[in-house]
Amino acid sequence: MLVLSIALAACVLPAAAHALTQSQITLDQESGGQPTRFTFEAFSDANAEVSSLSLTFPPGFDLKQSTVDAVTQNQALVRIPVKYTVSRVGQAITLTFSPPLTPSIDLQVKVNNVLTPARGGTYPFGVSYVANGITQVQTGMSFSFATPSGGEQVAHWFDQQPWVAKWNSVPFLNLFLQPQYAALAFTTVWVGWLISLALVALAFPLAIMGGLALAFMKMAKIAPVRWIASVYINVIRGTPLFLQIAIAFVGLPIAGFRFPWFPTGVIVLALNSSAYLAEIFRAGIQSINKGQFEAASSLGMTYPKAMQYVIIPQTVKRVLPTMTSEFILLFKDTALLSAVGVFELMLYSNNIVARSGNITPFMVAAVFYLIITIPLINYVGTLERKLAISEGGQVAETKKAARNRRAAADIVVDAVMPSATDQKQG
Repeated sequence: MLVLSIALAACVLPAAAHALTQSQITLDQESGGQPTRFTFEAFSDANAEVSSLSLTFPPGFDLKQSTVDAVTQNQALVRIPVKYTVSRVGQAITLTFSPPLTPSIDLQVKVNNVLTPARGGTYPFGVSYVANGITQVQTGMSFSFATPSGGEQVAHWFDQQPWVAKWNSVPFLNLFLQPQYAALAFTTVWVGWLISLALVALAFPLAIMGGLALAFMKMAKIAPVRWIASVYINVIRGTPLFLQIAIAFVGLPIAGFRFPWFPTGVIVLALNSSAYLAEIFRAGIQSINKGQFEAASSLGMTYPKAMQYVIIPQTVKRVLPTMTSEFILLFKDTALLSAVGVFELMLYSNNIVARSGNITPFMVAAVFYLIITIPLINYVGTLERKLAISEGGQVAETKKAARNRRAAADIVVDAVMPSATDQKQG
């Protein structure tokens, strides 16, 4: 009798031990502190009839608002209807199947709206089931997620605020200005903003040196030197920057030349901007009166000395507003590098938009651009007014200046013209 019992156990237990195979647990969120969907998937053995399944979450996971969905399908990916009831005791969710699951099917159980703790890490996941009347426990099941960043925590906090729900109920605000995605974008996009600033901060000084060299080459008396500068300037200015970026990041690797992306981006931006700065410098130099050269020559200065101490300082003063405008254009043109995978400002925001389906990160990116461009635009306007005054020109009078001028005129009139009372007394 003892031998018969051992033989029966040997026949039954192996099948029960492997009733559910290929088990896995996946999450739809990468970080904690937010409602998350847990998906448990397993394949039932050909000899197993599963009558119930229990999923146990670790302490600290809030299951109060959770819902459960179960789906089964056969090996031909055809769905098989399944009837079940759900009960929850503590951290365990139990599904009771009636009738039991048929063998050789794929089981997928989704537990929705599980509020995970904010602290990330690897957590154990308890799985037990009843197959062929025998309770089995699967060991080694676990899942993991990351601790949310500061921006993600703020976004989760916004998700729980009633006024945010009312704000997002407006279609325009919901699409373009969601507080949740704005908080997430501000803490992510700024990294790309720093990269954009680094690109232009290195490229523009190189472009200034290249532009000066090209300007002198185009004004040289040696014809081949002028031709080389003219061809370069015309080709660079006559083709779009995006084409030049594609040649550097796509064409050169195809030809077997591979370089790091950051210096490649700096060089492409510098080469492009140098062509435009060359024309700016050339026009500025040629705008200086020839008498300045003659005066420098009469003092015994050579041509290079005259350029260094007389012509270039006056040229810089005249072209500084235009140079600043070119810097603004170059900073905005860094967005084109996102098309070739350079993680600058636009690519960071575009990635968030692609994941969320919301345009708010683009609005945040616009704010980061405006932080640089608006002060520079105002600075350019101030420089142009000062330059016009120094050159003896006229500038548009501001409202404040107009008010001050009228007030001063009224004071002068009151001081010079006698009042009506004084006239009668006279």
